[in-house]
Amino acid sequence: MQEITFDTVMNILRCTLSALATVACASAIAAPVTPTYDRFGTLPGATFGGSGIPNNAVAVKEFENGLTLGLTAHQRYVGPNLANDGAGTFFAPDGVSQQSPSPANPYALWNFAYYVSGLDTTSYSVQLLIDRDPAAGTDQAAHIGGAFSALPLIQDSWNLGMDFLEVGKAFDAFAAGEYTFALVAYSAAGAEMGRSAIRVVVGEPGNDVPEPATLALAGLALFGVAAANRRRRH
Repeated sequence: MQEITFDTVMNILRCTLSALATVACASAIAAPVTPTYDRFGTLPGATFGGSGIPNNAVAVKEFENGLTLGLTAHQRYVGPNLANDGAGTFFAPDGVSQQSPSPANPYALWNFAYYVSGLDTTSYSVQLLIDRDPAAGTDQAAHIGGAFSALPLIQDSWNLGMDFLEVGKAFDAFAAGEYTFALVAYSAAGAEMGRSAIRVVVGEPGNDVPEPATLALAGLALFGVAAANRRRRH
């Protein structure tokens, strides 16, 4: 259990003075981001700013005033879509994408995608938090990101290799580990009202999902071994 010091109490009191102070202080005492949602599944109508991006494995948070938050992760351009555990954790291969502007500007083989619909800043503000540290359990305070403006709908798909995410800090697409993302809604007073959050585990055994052609070749190989064994037995 964390010891509550005088400085911590004063910090919490200062956080109540304004919405901006509340958000900043909440990050200062935050815990690691973990998968969070109302439901994990299909988010109808979400394109994440592109074409062909799957919307059937999305961490969705819905609010009474119509605000909807969604987060997912997907393979970049080519290859099978990322596997997931059905509970907000995705599994991605490590390595550098060969699609422009990568590999000259190295991008990962996977993207994360976000969806914000029905945002009304008189009721809520929404922040996107992005973890570029592969260490497990990265504290929310170490995430980068910012707030969205009062747009009714905003969605996009980003890659951790994009330079604008953290200028001057290179991203290693081969770094195995855990990356977490969150869309967090705050009230006008700065209190957190809810969130959508996901985890992407990169480069661990079992992350590479074989394509159907690979599975077919493996099946033929097993069939050949079995046939050879039968011939030897007879």
